Amino acid sequence: MIFHDEGYFLLQGQPLALTPREQALLTVLMYRRTRPVSRQQLFEQVFSLNDEVSPESIELYIHRLRKKLQGSDVRITTLRGLGYVLERGDEVG
Repeated sequence: MIFHDEGYFLLQGQPLALTPREQALLTVLMYRRTRPVSRQQLFEQVFSLNDEVSPESIELYIHRLRKKLQGSDVRITTLRGLGYVLERGDEVG
């Protein structure tokens, strides 16, 4: 289980070390839980117009988040053609 409170995340009761961008991505996915979020939507909600990054950089951040969530019941699933969705282990399938 993952909890978000006062600007930090707890995963299985332990603080989860996230960069500000990872926090922003995870927040968007949490609020849209079980509904897919496209790469473009994530890009628009997490990065500013002044950032010199491409929408493909979302994939790198998702990869890093997945590694940090390993061993928990929370996972980020890719839905081909739709985007990403945050799921708990008992919701997958």
